[in-house]
Amino acid sequence: MRLSGRQAVGAVGVGLGALTLALSGCSSSPAPAAAQDTKAGGKTTVAQFLPHTRAVRFKTIDAPEFEKAVKKECPDCGVILQNAEGDAGNEQRQMDAAIGQGVDAMVVDPVDGQALAGVVNSARQKKIPVISYDALIQQVPIDYYVSFDNVTVGKQIATSLVEQMKAIGTTDKCLVVIKGDAKDNNASVFWSGSEPVIKAAGLNICFETNTPDWSDSNAQREMDQAITKIGKDKIGGVYSMNDSMAAGIVASLKGAGVDLSKVPVTGQDGDTAAIQRILVGEQYMTVWKNTYSLASEAAKVALQLAKGEKPQGQTTVDNGSGTKIPATLLPPEVVTKANIAQTVIASGFIKASDLCAGPYAKACADAGIS
Repeated sequence: MRLSGRQAVGAVGVGLGALTLALSGCSSSPAPAAAQDTKAGGKTTVAQFLPHTRAVRFKTIDAPEFEKAVKKECPDCGVILQNAEGDAGNEQRQMDAAIGQGVDAMVVDPVDGQALAGVVNSARQKKIPVISYDALIQQVPIDYYVSFDNVTVGKQIATSLVEQMKAIGTTDKCLVVIKGDAKDNNASVFWSGSEPVIKAAGLNICFETNTPDWSDSNAQREMDQAITKIGKDKIGGVYSMNDSMAAGIVASLKGAGVDLSKVPVTGQDGDTAAIQRILVGEQYMTVWKNTYSLASEAAKVALQLAKGEKPQGQTTVDNGSGTKIPATLLPPEVVTKANIAQTVIASGFIKASDLCAGPYAKACADAGIS
């Protein structure tokens, strides 16, 4: 997500979910040197705005890979990287500052998909293309959308959970549903893919909530509440919309003495900590979204639009603005213990040396990862 799930992720996913890195003095860290270059210098400049750093990917993959991809295609181009740190107002100020600098294209993962109409319209008046990244900006025309197939992400999370609950015989128990931040459009898109699968399986949702900021601490508190309400022995599975939240959920379940082999927990984003939890049986699965590919695709589209080109996209999406938004939606992939080596390791998304450090060495060896 973003939380995927938009925590992460996206967001992907897609949420996955929302990109915003800071242009103004409100940024949590100084902009890179390239961020000081403006149109006054005559060079093409593109800006990327990420939503937060709670999902590790936004700091370690999305931002540096976007800059790397831009520089590979256009070594002389300027790149502005900003992060809103979960503050929608900060994101708007950062975008306003970029518009004032006269950037040539903006790639935006929204903190709040409903809150950017004004600043996007300001960009449009200046003829600055806006690409929505990971999560979809709502209710205002934009130039392009780059994300993952987030409905499929939701289907994959729910399908994996249902299948595992059937396999271990817990479908007659309660399902806990912990979704991402309600302000993030990706959360509703993920759920649109998940809900039909859960309903078709006849699972009993005994606790359901959205998680502010997609944060692990909020998710842990929510899981504590679910255990108090339901009773730990009556829980048959936990639907978590991303890996950051899964970390808090697992901490809550472990603290309550729950046997995690009997209560599958889902996730999304495929970060290293989540894969480690999967290796040792604390988390059942995650949906991996190759954010290297996402950042590279966004850079390509941003440069095309900055040059006045009109990329067509592989499909179109509707963001409620009455216009068809050209889009590229990349495929997500389910990761369980059985295919870690063939997915996140084989792709280079995670290094085996990082995954298998310390207490995870034996679990890696058992899973055939070296």
